[in-house]
Amino acid sequence: MKKIIVTLTVLTMLFLASCTATFNWREVKLDEQQFMALFPAKNQFEQQTFRFENHELTMTMTAAKAGDILFAVGTIPFDTKVISDKELIHWMKSNVAKIIQGKSEQQLIQFEVKTAGTPALIIPAQGYNLKGFGPDGVYRIYWVRWVVRQHTNGQSYIYQMSAIHSFKSEPTVEIQKQTIEQMETFMGGFHPY
Repeated sequence: MKKIIVTLTVLTMLFLASCTATFNWREVKLDEQQFMALFPAKNQFEQQTFRFENHELTMTMTAAKAGDILFAVGTIPFDTKVISDKELIHWMKSNVAKIIQGKSEQQLIQFEVKTAGTPALIIPAQGYNLKGFGPDGVYRIYWVRWVVRQHTNGQSYIYQMSAIHSFKSEPTVEIQKQTIEQMETFMGGFHPY
């Protein structure tokens, strides 16, 4: 049960973001979490502590809800000498896979993210664009991305960007297109320091 806490944190933010707003994109800089991002409404924060192997890690969730879509960035600081970022991301990916019951294997997307500095650095990232019914019978469009940022001072961060839209039944092609456009805006506006 504890293994899915990272995924459940995103879903928990749905309840915290009970106020529905329209899409009013704004750039938010979060120095403590070491990133800047575009959010479509006023953001809220929550922290969750979870166990990974023999370590306690804390994820700070920054989330905003607009329309019926929840947008969130989870930040996990960690020490690469103690924890393998590859193993932690593998664990996170296995938890995400449980949200959508796809008929085919989920395709991992590889892409690049620019940092928020000058000059900007390009760092690799990966994620999923998922859609379908979950084990609870709810149809979801769910995009998730993972970025690892290692700083020269030894501090490292894993960022989990998530955008999720839940439906009672499968949405029309037009609604799916509108949802995806908003998710693309959110994902494209993320830049770690």
